[in-house]
Amino acid sequence: MNMDPYKRMLLFRAAHGKSMLSRYKAKLGHLLVVNEFDASLLSLPETDSLIDELRKKREVMCERIDFASLAECLGFASTIMSAHSYYLLMDEDWKYCGAYTAASNTPLRVQFDFDRYCSDEIRLINTELSMQVSIDYEECRGVGAVECYLRKYE
Repeated sequence: MNMDPYKRMLLFRAAHGKSMLSRYKAKLGHLLVVNEFDASLLSLPETDSLIDELRKKREVMCERIDFASLAECLGFASTIMSAHSYYLLMDEDWKYCGAYTAASNTPLRVQFDFDRYCSDEIRLINTELSMQVSIDYEECRGVGAVECYLRKYE
């Protein structure tokens, strides 16, 4: 049987995602102020399509934004996305479990602890695919450092 390479990769990712799903939902539960996740997870093909569509867009702005604290950064991301429904992609988990779709006014918990939940990246993309906030976290010698970028697309 000769299987399409993309379908083979989807099967591998889905199988791997099953073992990661409960941990992924726990991370989402600690980051977002929501209770239900199952209905809001995109399928892997839908997630791939989202990423493909975003890559086709032209980036018209990319601004690095500095914050005094991680809480301030998460508060900014929460505020800027509050008027939009958005896709949330955490770490590499989204590649195996799917992107999460958050309704408008779904806030982020500003006290989210990246170290505790073994997290290092959050991407918020509005559903119109016109704006993205990316947060990259890194710990170096016991001190957390965060990079935040605001991107806009046409």
